[in-house]
Amino acid sequence: MREVKGCGMRSSVGFLSRRKITGHPLMKEEFQRRRLAGCTSLYKRDLLGHFGCVNAIEFSNNGGEWLVSGGDDRRVLLWHMEKALHSSAKPLKLKGEHLSNIFCLAFDSTNRRVFSGGNDEQVILHDVERGETLNVFLHDDAVYGLSVSPVNDNVFASSSDDGRVLIWDTREPPHGEPFCLANYPSAFHSVMFNPAEPRLLATANSKEGVGLWDIRKPRSSLLRYGGSLSLQSAMSVRFNSTGTQLLALRRRLPPVLYELHSRLPIFQFDNQGYFNSCTMKSCCFAGDRDQYILSGSDDFNLYMWRIPKDPEAGGPGRVVNGAFMVLKGHRSIVNQVRFNPHTYMICSSGVEKVIKVWSPYQQPDSIGDLEGRVEDRSRSLYTHEEYISLVLNSGSGLSHDYVSQSIQEDPRMMAFFDSLVRREIEGWSSDSDSDLSEGAILQLHARGRRSLRAGREGGATPVLRGASPTSGPNMNLPIVQFLNSSLVLVFFSI
Repeated sequence: MREVKGCGMRSSVGFLSRRKITGHPLMKEEFQRRRLAGCTSLYKRDLLGHFGCVNAIEFSNNGGEWLVSGGDDRRVLLWHMEKALHSSAKPLKLKGEHLSNIFCLAFDSTNRRVFSGGNDEQVILHDVERGETLNVFLHDDAVYGLSVSPVNDNVFASSSDDGRVLIWDTREPPHGEPFCLANYPSAFHSVMFNPAEPRLLATANSKEGVGLWDIRKPRSSLLRYGGSLSLQSAMSVRFNSTGTQLLALRRRLPPVLYELHSRLPIFQFDNQGYFNSCTMKSCCFAGDRDQYILSGSDDFNLYMWRIPKDPEAGGPGRVVNGAFMVLKGHRSIVNQVRFNPHTYMICSSGVEKVIKVWSPYQQPDSIGDLEGRVEDRSRSLYTHEEYISLVLNSGSGLSHDYVSQSIQEDPRMMAFFDSLVRREIEGWSSDSDSDLSEGAILQLHARGRRSLRAGREGGATPVLRGASPTSGPNMNLPIVQFLNSSLVLVFFSI
């Protein structure tokens, strides 16, 4: 095949996609599998369009032709991936606009409708083709998770800060009472239908950990994952494509993999530098056979681990130490990640206004390489004093007013989240180096491992060190729900 320079998707991926129709479908799958397995890094480029942090991203079903995104700017953007990458086409803004931060998104199986939920205590149902709002489903508190039934596009589940998991039917009156599957005193951060057994749902709760539920038996979970450590702060759950395994992300602990009906983990995944303490994050499976897992980190990197084929692999506690790939290029905390098994593209987002696209194929204007030889320019962390100066000298605090419609990064926002990382690394030590150095990351990492050991020994949920009544609960909230008054944040940090 003749390589067309700068058009990786239209040459390599396009060719392989056509082979799936006119040739043997396994040819494409094997090629993609070997291509990724031979990489130590990936090409990357940015999608620009949001005016604030990007808190939610989802690929469309059956090929991932579209990507939907939402964030602090309260807008739901729809990206046609090939057009966005090859002609820098702008995304389509859906007309339904939230009143506050967007935290979660979901396509239905036909990709004709998109659900969005967030801090304004509602779920909006959008028509993709016309961009119109079809319906609004009111909640009692912020909505953190959404999942559409794999067998009925009219049924979706939502998880909320009010401690409830609700099952809705879009054919019912929007102000009617939904079916309550779970009701806890603590927030549910994530929910997902099992793709093979739609009567089953998995949840992540801020205090009760990861649970499995049967829609026929509400109010009591079928299974609490984690063994003696089931009482943990969990933030994300994802089933694999066959519904046989469950991947979960817990605060200040490494990603963990479970068999569907087993309380004890198969594997936990770790790497020097990986940490999740400062913000809410998601995880996902990757590869055509779900043979990898992905998670963002507080050290600005994206980590990919290979799931061992041998169930007895791993070190003590079946911990897989060492990521298959560490993707570097973000300039702040990475929170969200999704994988497209059709094109082998990865999209990630977080504190920055960009959505970063990673691929084993070179795209127009992409940078990097597949061997990791191209070094990214490192960014120094803002000091505590620089953070205070940025906020005070700007004449206004951080807010959700995006009338300027700027896609340029706000240094105040970057500095604020740097302050959270610094708080973990050094406890606001004034004499430390300002770079996010390997030594600093090792300190952060070691602290997390100590918390993990303490949790294993005592069975308690790790507590954020040095948390005050003002800051402690905020660490359990999705990414900038608590930024409405940054001057308060400045002064409690002094």
